[in-house]
Amino acid sequence: MIDDVEKQIYETASKFPFIKKVETLLKTLNTIKIKLSITQTCFIQVYQNIQKDIRSYVLVSGNQRLFGRDCDGGAWHGHPIEAPDDHVFSGDGAKAVFFEEFLYEVSEKLVLLGIF
Repeated sequence: MIDDVEKQIYETASKFPFIKKVETLLKTLNTIKIKLSITQTCFIQVYQNIQKDIRSYVLVSGNQRLFGRDCDGGAWHGHPIEAPDDHVFSGDGAKAVFFEEFLYEVSEKLVLLGIF
């Protein structure tokens, strides 16, 4: 159920001190979109559609994607920090990640970027 997905995202986000605020932006029977604020202009957006097996985790700053991981129907791809508009379907980009793993990846990227 989408309520379980929402609860899991909130619980996982609470473990990471760089996340200052979590808010649900959209919720239907099958989809959820959540914003996790890091700074005033930097945030993580999570989108999940449980019916279509779609997941999108993206780190955004200044309205631009910095890094991301997406799954569409079970096939994962990445948006590396070096080229966030690229879609990488091999290597690390193709590796499935749990939301908590993505947050650990984001914490490393924030340090690299000098945001946290």
